[in-house]
Amino acid sequence: MSPADYLRELAFPISSTQTVIALVTFMLLIGLASFAGLLGLWLLIATVPAFLRYLTMVSEARAQGREAAPPGAEYFTLVGNVWTLFPVIPVIAMALIVIEVGNAFGGFAASVVALGFAALLPAIVGVLIITHSPIESINPRAIDRFIRECGADYWYAPLTAILIVLVPQLLSFAPTAVQIVVEVYLLAAFFAVTGAVTREANLFDDVDIPDSIEPDAEKTLEIQEGQRLKVLNHAYGFISRGNRDGGLAHIYDWLSNEPDPDSAWPWFFEQMMHWEDTYPGLLLAQQYVGRLLELGDTTAAVKLMMRCRLVNDSFRPLSADLPRALEAAQAAGNDELVQALRR
Repeated sequence: MSPADYLRELAFPISSTQTVIALVTFMLLIGLASFAGLLGLWLLIATVPAFLRYLTMVSEARAQGREAAPPGAEYFTLVGNVWTLFPVIPVIAMALIVIEVGNAFGGFAASVVALGFAALLPAIVGVLIITHSPIESINPRAIDRFIRECGADYWYAPLTAILIVLVPQLLSFAPTAVQIVVEVYLLAAFFAVTGAVTREANLFDDVDIPDSIEPDAEKTLEIQEGQRLKVLNHAYGFISRGNRDGGLAHIYDWLSNEPDPDSAWPWFFEQMMHWEDTYPGLLLAQQYVGRLLELGDTTAAVKLMMRCRLVNDSFRPLSADLPRALEAAQAAGNDELVQALRR
């Protein structure tokens, strides 16, 4: 990521019309809540989680190179996609730690701890949007692996996190309304930059859900997706009752007759990564890796294996595919994956 790319991503919240409308809406709701007394408290309780959820979805959208969908009514409930609210937990926890360190050892020590957290927060968010697993997002090995995969580009995100703290302090003389606008913008910019850093590391590329099958085939895509959902729900019924093999066999049978397998395989993989138990999805990923290697798409196979190792660092391809997987990792120059496959 070049400095110019970073600046463009930093400006994303004000360059995307959909995002501007969403942020203005949240700011108006927060402003209304501050003047509405007791009713405002309830409005604030509904609005703040929705805002945080939207920021996480912005990060995921930028990681996939698209704009975030406008926030809907589901953002204002605690039903579904609870993982999107998780970033607030480490932020609050670290804020309390910084305060305690400041009280015990002074402001300099508190600043050092805060900078350390700023360096780690983008990795926590990045792992979260890839795995949708709060537990995995605070796994030190997953965090370390994410930072190393992103390389030097990663540090654009901590820089943005620091701006969230520094810029409002420099604008302490400004009216409260101005400070709120700046803070909301910087928060959105941080999540956008974190997503862009993830995208630059290609952790989503080639194994994500395609936007469409053909440029003018939206109706066809809608029908296919409906059919796939039926298959997935039927398979989930098997798996949730303990018949994992039966559920996966149902999916594989469908994939063997799927008219567009190149889009179907990543679609089923992504959907299964949204399940609370991602293990069946990882089993499907083993088959998917084998298929990619068979087709000669070694780059996508390597990216898929790294993506799965972020979810579970013990992930390995099937034994029959191991030699080709090792060759693909060596060709890609991915020493970490090579070492993991050789264990």
